[in-house]
Amino acid sequence: MQDKKPWRPNRPISKGATAYHDAVSKAEYYVAALDEFIKIITPKINQGDVVVDFGAGTGVSALRLLAYLKVDIELWLVDNSPAWLGKAHEVFGNSANIKCYLLEKKGEGYETLAEAVGSKVADHVISAHTVHLIPDIENTFLGIADALKDNGTFSFLSGNIPSTDGIKGALLIDDTVKRAHDIAIDIVRTDSRFANYRNGLNERIKMEETQRRFVFPNPRPIGVYLNALKKAHFKCQGHHYSLIKVNYSDWLNFLRVRRLQAGILPEIGGHNPSQKEEIDRDILITEAAGKLFKELQTQNPLADDKSFTIEYVCVLAQKTTLMHNKNDLCLRGKNALVTGSSRGIGKAIAIELAKNGANIILNYNKNEKEALEIMNEIKDLDVDCIAIKADVSNFEEVKGMFNVVGKKFGKLDILVNNAGIIMDKTLQNMSIDDWNVVMKTNLKGTFNVTKNALPLLNENGRIINVSSIVALDGNFGQTNYAASKAGIIGFTKSLAKELGKYGITVNAIAPGLIETDIIKSMPSFKKEELSKSIPLGRSGTPKDVANLVVFLASDKAGYITGDVISIDGGLRF
Repeated sequence: MQDKKPWRPNRPISKGATAYHDAVSKAEYYVAALDEFIKIITPKINQGDVVVDFGAGTGVSALRLLAYLKVDIELWLVDNSPAWLGKAHEVFGNSANIKCYLLEKKGEGYETLAEAVGSKVADHVISAHTVHLIPDIENTFLGIADALKDNGTFSFLSGNIPSTDGIKGALLIDDTVKRAHDIAIDIVRTDSRFANYRNGLNERIKMEETQRRFVFPNPRPIGVYLNALKKAHFKCQGHHYSLIKVNYSDWLNFLRVRRLQAGILPEIGGHNPSQKEEIDRDILITEAAGKLFKELQTQNPLADDKSFTIEYVCVLAQKTTLMHNKNDLCLRGKNALVTGSSRGIGKAIAIELAKNGANIILNYNKNEKEALEIMNEIKDLDVDCIAIKADVSNFEEVKGMFNVVGKKFGKLDILVNNAGIIMDKTLQNMSIDDWNVVMKTNLKGTFNVTKNALPLLNENGRIINVSSIVALDGNFGQTNYAASKAGIIGFTKSLAKELGKYGITVNAIAPGLIETDIIKSMPSFKKEELSKSIPLGRSGTPKDVANLVVFLASDKAGYITGDVISIDGGLRF
């Protein structure tokens, strides 16, 4: 319930907040992006609804929303900056239907939306030009979900989230800000008018890097936001990108806003510049912008003598009312890659991970038709899924696969090295190729995939390597296969010691007689004979193996690492 008191300003409005409001509220590109966003979301808003403008800033997005709405609503403006929220309060005065709420400082971060306004009190949450600034997206989205009523909507707009297949020449908003900063620094280094700022310039650049990245953070791929929505139990109803022209004059006004100057060029005058330093900073930003505009005209296919082009994304999502049991969805929002997942054990692992809430990256080498069929099956489980062709024995193909994973999902939580082949012969009849191909796929493939996965692997991630009981006991006619699977066990134990300090667990599983295509093709009498040697009296199924993988991938297995777990129905004891 909503029992939080609205916030009221207790200090004068900052000049920076006023300057920002004036700059963007009159900028054609800014208004055009907001209007397109608002046209999409207003049909969902009904008479009397509570609409929260999250990251409301100085109130510009709220002004545009009210200009389009044909119904009366209760509008709550939420921000973490008293200075900016104070400007919004000034813009709207004491309107009975508009309230302001401040996200209070909490530890290293801020309150969630639910903590600021209450749980299950809002019908809609909108956010324009804010989400890309939030360090902890997952917890922020969880707080937004908690503040929404069942079936409430959450929509956001940003010009700093790159698309996976962006149009050449379309820029992110902060691309130009960062470039203007670099050009301004070059002017300081080469223009005698600013020679007095050169002493210690490199040190100041390094010193201000953290603050600059805070104000203008590096962009994260769209997959990061979509995954955070899923983890917060939102169903994404769609996202689309739009191209919008930005007039150079509007952009120069934006760059010169005092609030942003400290983020663009803090090396000149710091955060409390003298009057001369403020003037010099403004001159530098203005001249740098001019050079940038000329640069764009000559090098950017979507720029001309009046404007350049930026890319905006609009994301629409709805809070789901189906509350899942946490035990049933223990991997909700996690990203899992399973190699060799177009059939057999790999297929079963991928499907079971998806049933437990994980987004899936299917890897296949030859069976594209089967992989795409599985992908569609998994998508029906309300998780994201892509299929990528890559031969695990080829390091460059694997590297390319992880480039796609990084752009789509941003991070990886679970890696299952399952891909493998057999080429059974006695050693006497085994060729060098028979040996090399098996070792290259099974053992080198595990290295190739894991090596490329590490930069994307989250802290507390999971690596699960599929070995075999053959690696533990050997088997007639399988010296190459047994050696490759035994190598995986040594690889597992060594890597577990390397990655333990990051909370990443590394384990191997050793399946016994499992009902794969190879076993199914055996004569029935032979299968019956083998089953009699198993204490449980049957061969295992791919789902048996998949269930073990799900457990090792979950938080419940967080204290198991460097181990080899046999799953063989008791065959080995």
